[in-house]
Amino acid sequence: ELPYGYGYMTSFHWSLTQFTPASMEVVPVNTTERFFTVVVILLALVVFTSFVSNITSAITRAREAHRSEVRQFEQIQSYILINRITLDLGNR
Repeated sequence: ELPYGYGYMTSFHWSLTQFTPASMEVVPVNTTERFFTVVVILLALVVFTSFVSNITSAITRAREAHRSEVRQFEQIQSYILINRITLDLGNR
């Protein structure tokens, strides 16, 4: 039988490969191990999907905020031009 430390590191290595594109030579050999593997893979899918969703949401919010600022600036410019506001007053 292999030492306890080796088994622990093999388990840790396997769990890391479930969240990354890395490979691992340890494969499930019975129904319990297969079930555990499926659960871990599904959990990894949910965590990764949530991470991507949060990043996408943050980028979308940042773009919308920028669009809103640009729209307000354009409205101010338009107002200044239409109402022929002086350059000095318009720069305040």
